[in-house]
Amino acid sequence: MTIGVTIVYEIGVYLLNYIIIHSAVEIVPFLKILLIETIYNVFIVIIFYPLLQKGGHYIEEIFREKKILTRYF
Repeated sequence: MTIGVTIVYEIGVYLLNYIIIHSAVEIVPFLKILLIETIYNVFIVIIFYPLLQKGGHYIEEIFREKKILTRYF
């Protein structure tokens, strides 16, 4: 999923730059940048996803705790 989103985003930015700024079409440098960006984003997701998942489980447990005493005294 990360790879697909990165590729779609980079192609979109490249096309918008071509249309708005009228930049030259250079495929080889674009493919190099696309490869580097994709690998970088994959590494970021590999590193940060477990941390975000643990944080999400922690917050979920905080909100799932029963804070109401159901016994009558």
